[in-house]
Amino acid sequence: MSLCIHCDETILIPVFNDLDSNQTEPFCCQGCMTVFNVINYKGLEKYYEIKKQSAIFKRRSPAENKFQQFSYLDNLDFLDEYSYENLNGAKTMEFYLEGIHCLACLWLIEKLPEYLNDVEQCRLDMQRSVATVSLKDEGLFSSVARELNNLGYRPHPLKRNQSSHDLKNREERKMLLKIGIAGAAAGNIMLYAISIYAGADERYAHFFNLMTVLFALPVLFYSATPFYKSAWNALKNRTLSIDIPISLALLLGAAFGFYNHIMGINENFFDSLTALVFLLLLSRYFLSKIQEEGLTANDLNFFYEGNSVLKKVDDEFIEIHPQFLKAGDIIKVSTNEMIPADGVIIEGETLINNSLLTGESRPENVGIDSQVFSGTINLSNSILIKVEKIKEDSRIGKILKQIENGWIQKSHIVDLTNKISKYFIAGVFLLTAILFITFYSQGKTKIALERAFTLLIVTCPCALALATPLTLTRTLSRASRIGVIIKNNEVIEKLSSVETIFLDKTGTLTYGVLKIDHFKILKNPHYPLFEIINSLEIYSAHPVALSLKEYAIEHGAKIIHPINNYKELMGTGVSGEIDNHFYEIKNGKIFEDQICIAEFSLEDHIRHDSKASIARLKSLGLTIKMISGDQRSIAESVAKEAGIEKENVFSEVNPESKLSMIEKNPHVLMVGDGANDAMALSRSYVSVAVLGSLDISLKASDIYLTTPGISHVANLITISRETMIVVKRNLILSLIYNSFSVYAAFTGVISPLVAAIIMPISSLTVLASTLIGTKKLNAQFKNGKVI
Repeated sequence: MSLCIHCDETILIPVFNDLDSNQTEPFCCQGCMTVFNVINYKGLEKYYEIKKQSAIFKRRSPAENKFQQFSYLDNLDFLDEYSYENLNGAKTMEFYLEGIHCLACLWLIEKLPEYLNDVEQCRLDMQRSVATVSLKDEGLFSSVARELNNLGYRPHPLKRNQSSHDLKNREERKMLLKIGIAGAAAGNIMLYAISIYAGADERYAHFFNLMTVLFALPVLFYSATPFYKSAWNALKNRTLSIDIPISLALLLGAAFGFYNHIMGINENFFDSLTALVFLLLLSRYFLSKIQEEGLTANDLNFFYEGNSVLKKVDDEFIEIHPQFLKAGDIIKVSTNEMIPADGVIIEGETLINNSLLTGESRPENVGIDSQVFSGTINLSNSILIKVEKIKEDSRIGKILKQIENGWIQKSHIVDLTNKISKYFIAGVFLLTAILFITFYSQGKTKIALERAFTLLIVTCPCALALATPLTLTRTLSRASRIGVIIKNNEVIEKLSSVETIFLDKTGTLTYGVLKIDHFKILKNPHYPLFEIINSLEIYSAHPVALSLKEYAIEHGAKIIHPINNYKELMGTGVSGEIDNHFYEIKNGKIFEDQICIAEFSLEDHIRHDSKASIARLKSLGLTIKMISGDQRSIAESVAKEAGIEKENVFSEVNPESKLSMIEKNPHVLMVGDGANDAMALSRSYVSVAVLGSLDISLKASDIYLTTPGISHVANLITISRETMIVVKRNLILSLIYNSFSVYAAFTGVISPLVAAIIMPISSLTVLASTLIGTKKLNAQFKNGKVI
């Protein structure tokens, strides 16, 4: 089967371009063809050239051929909540865009100001799929949203806390300025220090020493302030912080250097001190950037509210944003639209896809007085719903609140380095005091000061401070390059101690799509059977119909016969007449003139690599359990095929029950892909979302795999275990170095100058150890991909 030129999905029923006779390649649907024509009409056909050359980092769905006005975006109340002014005073709004998947999308979105007069500036954050759009004076956000929608990127406005965002930007700018000053000063000081160490004559040496003092002043009294503040707060709270000895070494080193310069001694430690400040600030900045979250909990609302909704006012329907719905409102939800609030159906009947909440792979038939929930999809007919619960009061809103609480709980994990450094810092202070008192009591004040200062410098815990974050950051970086996104460094430490793995069934162990499992022809009809199937099911959006259409096309169905008296009975099947012959598809059977001519069954097939992956995980000493919202017979059938024991299968489990099971199992890894998994993912010791996951699950999880299935989970376990081996090795190396340094400082083998020179050796040792890694760890990243 060929792939769609726009979205790269497999083409089941080819759609050809009527507007361009030169375009012979087919599309998978009318939506993709429409977007293709829009892009070419605007002269942006280079998009497809860039797409062919770009790596795909996120799967794209076919474009929806659905027109929306987005008029609610220009409502003053809405603008007050969602828009803000940028630094240039331009009205600005952020949009989450569906369908962002490669660099070609970046090129296309940022071209927006060139072909839309309303737009002053447009910037796209690809990692978050968030576009920031600034308007000209008379510009309208509704025009921008319609244009983005026409291009195949369905926009969702994001609410932003402007004050906290501005504060964050100011803090980041300050940090970058401090890093820049420290780096520039350290580089210049190093040049002067080399000249002094190389034997510059007295006149030049004194001048060079003065220059090092001047360059060091802004570093010590501005760039290093985060260490001083942290140390002061720790002292006020009567706790030990790794920043205390760092601050003490910086202040004593500065005092000693200033004293030597005043006394005419061309010997100071400003080269090492400024380099230390620069490296530590840089390391902490990159760690903070890696650990930043992509979207806030409030931003997730649009994933279950939808984009806009038709609200009944008097005798007509008006378009509003779901944010402004209230209990008691009457809304209209059309075919294939998301239900934006919990409520009850007051008119119509339809099929609902509840997989977002339940994980159940089959749709549910609902009608008048049936309860429906926010975030589920209306598959068949238009319905009227009376709203009962909105936002955080809805069922999925409560799930999101639980997720947010899960993040807060996870933030209190104590890092391995902090456990060791607490004792290390106390030991350094005790030894420094003993050393100083020993020589001071002997009347050797100068020696007491020099050796105490030497001990503080040579045992400065920069190697200890870098041992863990440097190793974990390198693993995070290497993992991201192969498509394994790990949200923060704590995850790696926790992943190495996982004992049990809970696997979601639908979409994780299985493909999450109903496929024909058994098809038997009992009697040949008057027309080719697969042409009959294709003709009857061509307009149905039911999952069974989609599977039958795909199966029919795979078996050569090309002709679509005209159907008379077509009917689709909710929850039953379809029927119609072809040239006076009555055909019906229902309950797994196909009839011609009331005679059964074929029968079939459907199953959600297990992924081809699931069984082998589970065997690998078991070989690592892990207990594997499966958890599903499906019926027990279906769940046990999948588990048996995947190699999971019957007693480790949990079926018909709702989101709340999943959460309860997770909380009863310590050191558990949860792997899932749906919103029904999101609450359990957020509370799990460690959690993984697989490719194709809903964005709610991605937000709730610790790790995101950009490949489908669980084949890389075993690699993740190995990566985490080997990374922790490197972390512990680095800690041992730094402690060995510091033990030797303590001995040398006590015995007077090294001076403060020598201490400042050899101090970076410990950091370089840790860096080399991190880069070397282990054989098993390097094997996981061989050739730029997980193996």
